[in-house]
Amino acid sequence: MKKLIAELSIISLITVALLLCINEYASTSQVVERTEQMMGTYATITIRDRNTTRANLALDAAFGEIKRIEALMSLYNESSEVALLNSNGTNWTTLSPDTIYVLKKADYYSRLSNGSFDITCNPLVNLWMVKVREEQRMPTPEEVEEARALVGYEHLIIDEDLNRARSDKEGMSITLGGIAPGYAVDCACEKLLEAGIKHALVDIGGDIRALGDKNGVPWEVALQNPRNKEDYITIVKLDNESVTTSGDYERYFFLKERIHHIINPKTGYSADECMSTTVIAQQCIDADALATAVFVLGPEEGKALLDELGLKGLIISADKQIIKSTAFQ
Repeated sequence: MKKLIAELSIISLITVALLLCINEYASTSQVVERTEQMMGTYATITIRDRNTTRANLALDAAFGEIKRIEALMSLYNESSEVALLNSNGTNWTTLSPDTIYVLKKADYYSRLSNGSFDITCNPLVNLWMVKVREEQRMPTPEEVEEARALVGYEHLIIDEDLNRARSDKEGMSITLGGIAPGYAVDCACEKLLEAGIKHALVDIGGDIRALGDKNGVPWEVALQNPRNKEDYITIVKLDNESVTTSGDYERYFFLKERIHHIINPKTGYSADECMSTTVIAQQCIDADALATAVFVLGPEEGKALLDELGLKGLIISADKQIIKSTAFQ
């Protein structure tokens, strides 16, 4: 009996010591946060760590990594690999392993979604978000079909062995706006982990990934009401996970109807079955691509895809119905 009491006492002392360590960490850890404008939006990284010098050095490394990815994949930087790939057309363009990786991921999700996610939809995006927006007129069916004829992920040839890519159709162009930010989030997180950071939140324009926790509780992200930015639908708790939302309220304008940047490659028009789609996955690159794919697929097919993958997701349909994947319940 005395031996049992002694063992219990030791266990109690160890438990108390652990709790004291946790409380000490919570009370001494500092919040270090920085926001910078990049990738056409704002990137914010929040770190909880006792060593502010380490945290700030980690921030430098993480933001440097985001800038590196932006330099490779920006559509608007003439020297980026994406811009060179677009300008080279049917000629081979040598690419970095990062860009090849993102292109292969994009191809995977294009095939998985039967073309609902398609990085070659840039001609359609340009038609709607540049020409139509500037001229303030609806395009003719012929203009839509002309742009749509230049779209098709199967026409982007990726040579992974030689780190190069090209299109087999003249006039095609790609945009990585629906996947590169998620990849940049993942790369930034890897830099934080390499620097010894265990608790952080990385957010690039709503593409978010959590590391560790926030003072002993999960990092929380509010899912915005797509028709009222002051309201939210629900709170998502992240357990070393990523979350991304695609919505018709991010980049849009009105003519006779709401026109936004998430184009259905099969119709050539803005996808119109959803207001927003949210996907939770381990890697942000996956959540980013899938949020767009599910948006284009629509509530029924989108939920089916998430259920097939066993992922958590929430869809708000065009008629304001909230549909959750089975894993989200």
